[in-house]
Formats: sequence, structure tokens, C-alpha cells
Amino acid sequence: MDIKNLSFLSLWTKHSTILYQERNEPMTVSKKITGCPGFIPYPKVKINEINESEKKNLPDWVLFQQDRTVENVNCRRLFDNNALEQNKTLNHMLKQPFEEIPPSSYINISKDCDKYKQDSGYITSSLTEEEENFPIAYSILVFKGIKQVEMLLRSIYRPQNVYCIHCDTKADPNFKLALQSITSCFENVFLSSRSFNVVWGTVGVLLPEIACMKDLWKHKKWKYFINLTGQEFPLRTNLELVKILKSYNGANDIESTVKRANKARWKDVLPPPHDIRPVKGSVHVAVNRGFVEYLLFDNIAKAFFNWTRSVKVPDEVFFSTLNHNPQLNIPGSYKGVPETDCDTKPFLTRFKNWGNHIFNWPCHGSRVRLVCVFGIGDLPLLASRPEMFANKFYLHYQPYALQCMDQLIYNRTRDEYFNALKFDVTKYQSLEFIKHTV
Repeated sequence: MDIKNLSFLSLWTKHSTILYQERNEPMTVSKKITGCPGFIPYPKVKINEINESEKKNLPDWVLFQQDRTVENVNCRRLFDNNALEQNKTLNHMLKQPFEEIPPSSYINISKDCDKYKQDSGYITSSLTEEEENFPIAYSILVFKGIKQVEMLLRSIYRPQNVYCIHCDTKADPNFKLALQSITSCFENVFLSSRSFNVVWGTVGVLLPEIACMKDLWKHKKWKYFINLTGQEFPLRTNLELVKILKSYNGANDIESTVKRANKARWKDVLPPPHDIRPVKGSVHVAVNRGFVEYLLFDNIAKAFFNWTRSVKVPDEVFFSTLNHNPQLNIPGSYKGVPETDCDTKPFLTRFKNWGNHIFNWPCHGSRVRLVCVFGIGDLPLLASRPEMFANKFYLHYQPYALQCMDQLIYNRTRDEYFNALKFDVTKYQSLEFIKHTV
């Protein structure tokens, strides 16, 4: 077989089919799975894992002395789609419902910052030179669920990265106090300088993103910007994110469509300025520093932002439109046909199961406004996805889904550090949208 002539979709499908066969769950037409297949970016090659004595010579070996495990469940069996373990876990969750940790507890435990970071399992080293030299900037929009927010921050935290957390003005005051206490323990984590009332379908969704971009811009070293919410969680380790973003070579990863756009959202307003063509997409982005600079400081971007204030759901048109009007010469923007698909232009910033079109997969959790809130039955699918982050999780709903993902990402990070796991970026490097950027 000539791998060079295989499309990205073909490679995706090949690996995804193998995964389903291993789970005794063959992909059939009757399942009506129209979502893009996944792949496992871990080649089965001989790996020269270092021995135990060599591990102790590494500067950060103490961070990974043991597995991160979840009490009462076997996450590895859940990832293997073991029906007995799934039933056992579901029964356990029914008998012992999730209890949210009050914000006051985080205020207390974070008074001693060094102890808090050590006891909580924060990775306070860049781990590798490759990661050290490729810092990532994050915005995180939150308004409740302090334990889940803290789990997200801990999972993506590295000292070379920088994190802007926006706390919704509707948030409980104690929640914000807990955030202030946690962020005070880190030089590279802070609350946004401005806070807004975030309401879906309004410009209030975009304002926190722009506020965080302005705050993050003051930090000079980061290469890419990724925006998150408190209900998301990584599918990749920090090293894997770095390798993916480096393989993008400056390209931005933003969803787009003209064919499926809700044009009614802007039919009653004046045309966009500067002959800009509106393109529907998503608020979720992974963009280079030059894109953020253009968005913050260019007069055309400012004029277009003012236009989006008049449209419905502006967050689904602002980033995508800027990235898919190449005449604007925005760094990393796309010159090809602005249609997200499984092959030429996949959207890898976020895995989001909408249950339709190319975002349609079975949901073993619960759908809320079409989006799948992941449960333990979704873990095998999540482990196979090539995307960077997954949306969405509710810690109070089937909490072991999120806790097992936390275990997975931590243990993958450990295995990378000890040279027991290799990440293959070949498929990411071959993406067509990387080849057609400004």
C-alpha cells in the first residue's frame, strides 16, 4: 500500500475501523455515523523505554513516581469499552452521587501555594526543551464548578504557558474568590482585567475573549492562542499540543462553512465593511500570534467587530470570517474553499459531538441543546480522537468520565517523559489546510 497516496480521511478511517473492531463494535452503515472517523496517533513501534535507574536521573522524575488512578473504578477497562466495568461504574455513581467541593475549601488549601501545587499534582516543570521553546496562551471562560475548573487548569498547566481566566459577572462571589486564591499561586495564571456578562447569542461571548487576548498580548513569548471554557478538557498532552501546533507552521485551525451558514443571522443588517464575506464557524480557535495581533490592532478587524455586534450569534462568525477572507492578508488565514470537512479541512481544535453532519457520533452520555455531555461510555471514542480538546463535560454528571480523562492525560504525559510513548504528527503535517495559508 502506498501511504503517500492515501488521503487524510483514508488514514483516519483505517485507524478508526481497527479501533472499533478491537472493541467488537464494527462500524456499520446502520449506525449512521456521519462524523469524521478518528485515528490513534501512537504508532506500534519498538520503543526504548528508559529503565528505572535512568528515570531517577531525570530532573523531573519525582513528578511521575506512580500512576494517577481513580478510586472505585478501573479507567483502563472503561477505555477498553468493558461492559462489566461500565455497569459497575454506573451503579457506583447512582449509590454515591457527586458532591461539589465548596469554593471556600480551595481558598483554604491554596493559602500555602507550594503545598497546594504539590498536593494537587500540578506539573511545575516545562519537562522538555521543545515545550519550553513553544509557549501556548490560553483564555478560559468560567462561571461555576470550581473543582472542574481547577481540574482543567491543572491538566494544561505548564510554567512556560500563560493563562487568562475570565470569570462571568454572574458568578457566585465565593467562586471568584476561590479563583483569585488559586491564580495568586501562579505567576503565569491570572484573572482577566475586565469581566462581562456572558449571554449566548450576543457579543457578550466575544468580549471576554478579546479582553483576554489583550491581557495575554503583554506576554511576549507565546506562539499560539487557544480559547477554552470550564466545561472542556484536553485530549492531548502539552507536548502533543506543541507538536501539532508546530506542524501547523503558522496555520490557524478554525471551523468554517458558507454552504451551511445561517445567513438569516445577518440578513437584516448592513453588509460587512471592506467587502468581507461572512463565514460561519465556531468560537473555538487555535490561532497564531499574528492573527491575534491583527484582531486587536488592525482597523479593518475593529470595523468588522463592530459589524458583528448587530448580527445574531456573533461569536460564530467573527473568528471564522477573519480567517477565511484571504484578501485581508491575516497571518495563517486560509486561502482555500472555506468548508470544514473530514479530509481537506478538518477542524481539530475541538471535538464536539453535535449529532449531525460531520459532527455526528453516538452519545453515551446526555445531549444538552444537541451537544453531547460525555459519559463513561464515550471514553473509548474520546481516547481515539485526534482533536486537541473535547467539549463538553459536566463533573456532576457521570464524574468518572472526566476523572478517567484526567488519569489518561497525566499518564500519557508520564509515559512521554520516560520515552515509553511516541506521538506521530505525520497525519497532522499532511493536512491540506496547512498548505493553503496566507
